[in-house]
Amino acid sequence: MKSTHGYAVIDTETTGILTGWHHRIAEIAVVHVAPDGQVTDEWVTLVNPDRDLGPQAIHGIRAANARRAPRFERLAGELVERLRGRVVVAHNWTFDAMHLRAEFGRLGIDTPFEPDAGLCTMRAAGRARLSSGRSLIDCCAAAGLPGRSWHTALDDARGAGELLGFLLRHAPDSVRVTDTQLRAASWAWPRLERGRVRAVRRAAVGHVEPHFLARLVERMPRDGEPAVDAYYAMLDAALLDRQISATEGDALVEVAHDLGLHKNEVVALHLSYLRDLAREAWADQVITDEERNDLLTVATLLALDPTVVETILDEERDAAQAPAPAQARKVGGLVLRPGDKVVLTGNMKRERADIVAEAAAAGIRVIGSVSRQTRVVAAADPDSMSGKAKRARECGVPVVSEDAFLSALGKLAGQAV
Repeated sequence: MKSTHGYAVIDTETTGILTGWHHRIAEIAVVHVAPDGQVTDEWVTLVNPDRDLGPQAIHGIRAANARRAPRFERLAGELVERLRGRVVVAHNWTFDAMHLRAEFGRLGIDTPFEPDAGLCTMRAAGRARLSSGRSLIDCCAAAGLPGRSWHTALDDARGAGELLGFLLRHAPDSVRVTDTQLRAASWAWPRLERGRVRAVRRAAVGHVEPHFLARLVERMPRDGEPAVDAYYAMLDAALLDRQISATEGDALVEVAHDLGLHKNEVVALHLSYLRDLAREAWADQVITDEERNDLLTVATLLALDPTVVETILDEERDAAQAPAPAQARKVGGLVLRPGDKVVLTGNMKRERADIVAEAAAAGIRVIGSVSRQTRVVAAADPDSMSGKAKRARECGVPVVSEDAFLSALGKLAGQAV
């Protein structure tokens, strides 16, 4: 049966394979294809999965972007209108159908997305004997279609859409629409509100987020000193792993706004903070290369001119003979001690079992849940939206990167030798 319906080619990127393990859609794209195989429209957005993002090395989605994206319930109306009246298509339809059923099911919305309700280009390519491989990459290559940034929802949907067009032209029997697929195209979707949210796209490769200082207002200094203890405390937490994640940048902006701090005041606080670190570094009357590099790292993270480090170190040299301040800030970031409790979250670059074993050998306890006694949560992505990361932020427990944790663990293990 030749379809007079248009097609909606779908691709999803997810936090994992199985919906039964509470994995969610993290990005979704829909490409419209006309009955003659021409692409007529496309739409894509990241989806906030409200959990850890899973295999980020594969799909490449950063939590810094996904956490600002709409949740599925807020974009469901837009998605429904892009599917209504169209034959749904996907490469490995069974996988996408499973996740779409689960997401709509959470909203109490019935769907037609059963295993035979969508046209699967993977199966169609097999029927057309297009390729010995099943992957979208192999099938598109066999059809002579251009390569793409695979494992992004939009490029995968574009690739599947072009593959559908190729099959419609060269092997139409392989993509003949069934009665089941036509019934799914005619599904009586409910009328959901749409247009409330804007689509959020993943950041381009190499994109650098604007520094959080750019979001603060430049004003003339106020009369009198503002209360800044809360800002310094947040700065201590943010710089513990010598990174400032997007989540931490947002928190610093929020604290600055709550305190009524303007940009020039925050810059002055950053200089004061760097000076405190320099004073602490001089406490033993020696500046090591590690300490100098650490100060340069902090200066860069705080959007200060790195050349100011040498000036401050020269100015603070004479203070080396004075007693250390009562609340000196230790140069070097995260320090672990035997007996510390840490929690891991996300798909680490290293095998988790190896990390746990290395931690145990150094006297660090890796535990499964977060409490106020937890030293840090080490995350594959410091902006993680996992339950453990959320609990850590509620408890005031720092969330640090995997690399920073392993670096601190390595130093502790070296001391024990």
